[in-house]
Amino acid sequence: MSTTRGQHLIGKALGSCVIERLLGYGGTSAVFLAQQRTPEQKVAIKVFLPRSNLDVQMQKDFYSRFLLEAEAASQLDHPNILPIYSYGEQDGLPYIIMPYMPGGTLGEYVASNGCLTLHEAQWYLEQIAAALDYAHQHGCVHCDVKPANILLDSDGSVALSDFGIAHMMRRDIIAEQSSSRSPGMLMGTPDYISPEQAMGQPLDGRSDIYSLGITLFYLLVGRLPFIADSTIAVALLQVHETPPALSSLRVDITPYTESVIQKALAKRPEDRFQTAGEFSAAFAQSLQIADQLYQVDPHNNPSDGMKATSEGLSSGEKRALSASEPVVRVIPVAIRSINLTRAVISIMLFFALAIGAVSVGGLIISHFTNSPTKTHVQVTIPANALFDDLSNSYDWPTGGTFYFADQQYHIQNKSDHNVALALYANHQYANFHLTVSMSEIHGSSDGADYYGVAFRGTADQSHYYLFEVVAWGGGQYQFLRYDGDARWKTLAGGPTNLLLTSIGKRNSITVEAVGDTFSFLINGKAVGPAITDSSSAALSSGEVGFSVEEQGTEIVFSHLYIKTSKA
Repeated sequence: MSTTRGQHLIGKALGSCVIERLLGYGGTSAVFLAQQRTPEQKVAIKVFLPRSNLDVQMQKDFYSRFLLEAEAASQLDHPNILPIYSYGEQDGLPYIIMPYMPGGTLGEYVASNGCLTLHEAQWYLEQIAAALDYAHQHGCVHCDVKPANILLDSDGSVALSDFGIAHMMRRDIIAEQSSSRSPGMLMGTPDYISPEQAMGQPLDGRSDIYSLGITLFYLLVGRLPFIADSTIAVALLQVHETPPALSSLRVDITPYTESVIQKALAKRPEDRFQTAGEFSAAFAQSLQIADQLYQVDPHNNPSDGMKATSEGLSSGEKRALSASEPVVRVIPVAIRSINLTRAVISIMLFFALAIGAVSVGGLIISHFTNSPTKTHVQVTIPANALFDDLSNSYDWPTGGTFYFADQQYHIQNKSDHNVALALYANHQYANFHLTVSMSEIHGSSDGADYYGVAFRGTADQSHYYLFEVVAWGGGQYQFLRYDGDARWKTLAGGPTNLLLTSIGKRNSITVEAVGDTFSFLINGKAVGPAITDSSSAALSSGEVGFSVEEQGTEIVFSHLYIKTSKA
């Protein structure tokens, strides 16, 4: 199912390209597949699409970042850096034309295929390290190294992309960059930023090495070393906390490999590898030592638990893989958190150091929690009693993106181009009163974290109404109708001060549907006047459910009560 953002550009000509379909999007831009006329080829085109709720200065800042990406990447020529074919502006829309990478992102590859084997990781690490060393030698720090910014070609080769917040180490460009960024704005993705980046200190290439270490950690175990309840808390963990030992999470990590990754994740830049190439070479050497130890003692196989995966890989990567490698075994662990009192003290220290709040330019990667085993329990409800429809877990989708925990329903959008939509199967409603509690526990905080209630939906999700909110700019809401084939009709929307906007705060949403008239409440207070949909496309009945739009956003839903009524 298509997302709500950028669909109006499909079929539009930008430069020498005709836009065909949406590939992915973020808070201020969208990436499309396009057909280029001269030369005739498929390309990816990135278009600057600021949110309407961004003020003029914010739009100017993001626009400057967008142009900086084009300028920075166009000056770099390396086989593992995604090149820029051209860039420009048309009808007020700045755009960048790039090669189309059909393999998607490395993050998507891991989400679909599971953790990498050690030798797969070595293959990718070598390429990314080469790209970073080249960029650093040319005075450019990437500042946002993460799996979502590593693209795969059809033969398994990778290209580093998204230089939108690249930091130029030349003095003449540093001044220009500083003037284009809002005071107190920390650029980057907190899940991957270095301690010095979190504290707003001067950066060099060793900051990217730390982010590369976090990236490798994720690729090997499918989770991040630091997980907390807010983006600020994650940034604090990057500054103060020691990462967990990989050997406690995965059985084939030897002390040699462990020491390499821990060095890459050292808090002080001078304690890390000084180049990405050194990091890659040390990791490769640790695997070689492990292989040699196995030859001496075959019963102590350091590669036990690795996965033989050659399908879709290049010939060079296939040679690197061992044919006898068994399946990866990752040890499940509980999510780490931070003590509330300690968090308050640390946040005060963080603000004193960084002089500002964390504002995230990239997408945040959230928890990767397995869905618990689902058991269907028959429950007898007394007459006239309120029934929590989330207790009927059998009719809610579960697995991966959707799961129940502590009697609450979680939706964690892991896709960079799809809305996560869960409908209450086998339950049809026409006229009803619905109330549900919603809490955003992870989000990108970039203005794109829309989530809400869908209703009168068809089982195939081809048509439905959607009331959604976002905690940006003090709170926003919008009421939409999805008519299928990427066609959306906005019925209402605007700012609201009724929403509790802090991460983890719980909001109560109420939807009243009577005939073709709809009313909405946030925390018990009406959001604007009642809205009537008198069009021929109006929906009369269907399923209800929940929607989470942005990749990396995780919403917890609870206390769902639905009461049917007459028109």
